[in-house]
Amino acid sequence: MTAPHLAGRSDTLVIGLVALAHLLSHFYQVILGPLFPLLKAEFGVSYTALGLIISVFYGVSGLCQAFVGILVDRYGGDRLMLFGIVTMSSAVLLMGFAPAYWVLIPLSVLAAFGNCVFHPADLSILSAKVHPSRLGRAFGLHGFGGTCGYFLAPVIVYYGIASIAGWRAGLVVAGLLGLGAALLIYRFRAALEMPRTTAKAERESGNSADAAFYKGLLTNKPLVAAFFYFALAAGALAGLQSFSVTALVEIYNAPLYMAAAGITAFLGGSAVGILIGGELADRFRYPAAIASGSLALAAVLMACIGWFDLSMIAIIALFCGVGFCSGVSQPSRDILVKGAAPTGASGKTFGFVYSGLDFGGAVGPIIFGWMMDGGEYRWVFLATAVMYGLAVLTVLQLRKGSSA
Repeated sequence: MTAPHLAGRSDTLVIGLVALAHLLSHFYQVILGPLFPLLKAEFGVSYTALGLIISVFYGVSGLCQAFVGILVDRYGGDRLMLFGIVTMSSAVLLMGFAPAYWVLIPLSVLAAFGNCVFHPADLSILSAKVHPSRLGRAFGLHGFGGTCGYFLAPVIVYYGIASIAGWRAGLVVAGLLGLGAALLIYRFRAALEMPRTTAKAERESGNSADAAFYKGLLTNKPLVAAFFYFALAAGALAGLQSFSVTALVEIYNAPLYMAAAGITAFLGGSAVGILIGGELADRFRYPAAIASGSLALAAVLMACIGWFDLSMIAIIALFCGVGFCSGVSQPSRDILVKGAAPTGASGKTFGFVYSGLDFGGAVGPIIFGWMMDGGEYRWVFLATAVMYGLAVLTVLQLRKGSSA
């Protein structure tokens, strides 16, 4: 077997293992939402109290993610990725035995400690271990895995288990699935292994580099732009996932199943778009043009949903188009972030910029909820279009700091 064939085989294994880890991360992020009605009845608490669990999760995860890249750069992303899977899986497993509502709060913090490592660890592993000619597809499959996690969580946990055996069984099985996946990844851990910084002189040098990185963050316009890109993208997604169905029902008096089909089409289009975006990123070396162009088109399509009176069939089709365009942008966006990362600081870079996801995920629903409370239902879609438009500007700024 020739060396290129060996390299391709190794790349496939690395990409598959990292995509599986990312799937689990997103799987656990949304696992509690579908169970809220059952948890409310079990513990006799309000939806606001249940929402606090999610806010705590994203707040802790975002704060930690901004700095966990130091550990990734120093000790390698492979160890941190396994730590994340085991920690999140264990937290969810223990949630299935929670005797009272308050127990869910510290377990949410524990899950956040696991969740915060994935983006800096995953993307650092891919950047270091996958051949540059396949990096776009690697980032694409990484994102595809995350989208599949969003989709599979309610299907497996709510419809597959909780609706039959109860929410406790659903969480316990979900935790066991993650621990089983961790054993599988551990079995092939050699393929993911990255260099560790062990010598004292190297650690001291690393401390100086870490301090310099964070001191220079506020003046690093490309990385600040990347942070705001992720905050805008996450805020838009959180708003759509939380309120688009209700907004369509309010505007058109649409049946619930038709309104829900919109966000389903969005996620389906996004999954396909990510895969195609990975191919485009590898075949055409213009990541800024691909990312900004597809986001601009997504903004236009989303504005059409908010601006015009359309049939539900047309709206569902536009939702699919928006998801597809936003998905196409993602692998090229990650290549731009990698290109803007200072030498030896990919973990810290991905950790910082991806903490924008948690920030947007926490703030977005508040903004969209305020619009809904004011009866501005169309602004759920128009505001999303504005966020995509602003994201285009951040991509153009990110290009200036990228060598891609």
